[in-house]
Amino acid sequence: MLKKFSIAKVSKNLNNINFNITLKHNKPFPNLNLLSNYHFKKRFVKITSGCGIQGGLVKMIISLIDFSFVRSLVSHCYATMAPPCYDPPTLFLLDLFRYIDRYQNMSDFVKILNDNDKGRAYRKYTGINIENTPCEATFSNFRARIGGSLYNEIFHILVEIFHKLNIISFNILSTDGTLYPTRARYYGCCHFCEDCNTIKIDNVIPLVKQRILYRLNKLPNINLEKESRVHTDCPSNDFPSDIKTPRIELFAFKLTFCDGNPTLEQKNTAALFGVTEELKKQNLCIITIRNNVTNINNDDGSMTVSCHKLPKDLDAKIGVRRDNQNSDKKVKIFGYNAIFSTSVELHLGIELPVAISNIPGNAEEADMLVKNTDQINDHHDCNIKISLADSKYDAIKNYNYLRSQGIIPIIDYNRRNEKLSYANLLKRGYNQYGWPFAPCNFLCRPNGFDQKRGCLTFCCFKQCLKLKAKPMEKFNSEYDMQKCPYVENQKGFVKHIFVKEHPRLINEIPRGSIRFKKIKKLRSASERINSGVKEDLIILHKPIVFNRYRANILAHMAGIVLLLKRAFLFIIRITILIYKLRVDNSSAIEKKLKFRSIPASIQNIIHLE
Repeated sequence: MLKKFSIAKVSKNLNNINFNITLKHNKPFPNLNLLSNYHFKKRFVKITSGCGIQGGLVKMIISLIDFSFVRSLVSHCYATMAPPCYDPPTLFLLDLFRYIDRYQNMSDFVKILNDNDKGRAYRKYTGINIENTPCEATFSNFRARIGGSLYNEIFHILVEIFHKLNIISFNILSTDGTLYPTRARYYGCCHFCEDCNTIKIDNVIPLVKQRILYRLNKLPNINLEKESRVHTDCPSNDFPSDIKTPRIELFAFKLTFCDGNPTLEQKNTAALFGVTEELKKQNLCIITIRNNVTNINNDDGSMTVSCHKLPKDLDAKIGVRRDNQNSDKKVKIFGYNAIFSTSVELHLGIELPVAISNIPGNAEEADMLVKNTDQINDHHDCNIKISLADSKYDAIKNYNYLRSQGIIPIIDYNRRNEKLSYANLLKRGYNQYGWPFAPCNFLCRPNGFDQKRGCLTFCCFKQCLKLKAKPMEKFNSEYDMQKCPYVENQKGFVKHIFVKEHPRLINEIPRGSIRFKKIKKLRSASERINSGVKEDLIILHKPIVFNRYRANILAHMAGIVLLLKRAFLFIIRITILIYKLRVDNSSAIEKKLKFRSIPASIQNIIHLE
């Protein structure tokens, strides 16, 4: 029964869990001069008449989980002889509550925090008074101080709490990534680096002078209002051979009539390019529109240029995903890719994030399957049974790793330009799922997996005897059915295919089987996690990040918020059902409080008690 997940039972179990976590993380905080003071206080969580929670989700979280471990976890980031600072749990919890209550902009939340009435609960729960409320910069500095790695540690402590509450089992994992943009603008070059800030270009002054003199000579035929640009080829050698070398804009200007008193900037520009006399004769001056030059070397005429295509965020890269409105179109996202591993709890009907990685948009997402699984094994004592992923993760290294850990991989097969016409399938001897053809060209069917030998067994099951009319296009007319040597066998033609022969195609659970398809459907849990952090919590929906360091923090914060929100909403739902059952003892409510049924084909793998 799900009654053990009511608020009363969970609160009782959390007493011991909180105590053990506090014992484990007991490092003293070095700075004793604090502007706030967080203390865990257990508060009564009441269900209202409308079947809601009095005080909301924020009160429930702060009343059940002791976040004092944050202070010990980040203590090494602070110094003993330092100015007064805020208690780390205070800033962490305020940042957490901001996202739970859907304040996407910190400025809006700070206004609420400074409000005498609206911010009273936030201040009370986190141990802060209205005279010392933090500003936006305080939160930003706190996040930068502790970094993404410590946010990951906090996340896994919270995951462990729900693991001990038996809400997370780690039996079935689904891994997928979601692209989200950086705040920086993309200018069209994806091969930029830090050196693009200081590109040395020779002979810039003669090049610009030549362009100015050309326009002066063609003065009757040109439009003075038209912008003129001076470009040069990018000197970088990092571009692939099949990509045309881009051009860098050095200087953009236009000529205009002078009133006889040019500005100091106009005089210096004309003197720099050596066209003062020529401009004076025509009563013209140079108006600089854009200038990417950062340094001038008068000795050789070279200049140091900052490429105009260089974005503010040098860590972000271009990632590609399918358009939500049209699956045939692809959309480019300049930003990052947050990869979440989700624990699918079929018996409870919930899906919770249990591992997080964050990479640039164009990085190899397939590498993160191993990293996320290692992350789980390093932090938790668990036994993963099934790992789900889409075709991006279809790499031999992933299959080898998962099988070495005793995990069954359920990964979409990437066909990679395979020819899948019926003639080609017959020629190679097996179909797109790895099922072999019998000598008579009938497709064999799976008949079990031998764990010790690592092979799948396929049998034809003498299909030819069961068909009244043989499909001629699928039957080998040259094969003599009357002399078939396999008819006398109990299961007809038998073939063993070893996993090591086709590690990607051949699976412990045969591809294309009903069992494989049932398990594969569970991968949609990752899609719901991705939409949760973008559309529900709006944390990764156009966030304000300008580098990977900040993006890592934000991705982990998204996982923390989603984990707490989903887990506690599940506890609230169970508690409300128990409350309704006491009022109306109906069989329908009683049924909702039972564990959800799991297909026998999956139950046999995960061995849930």
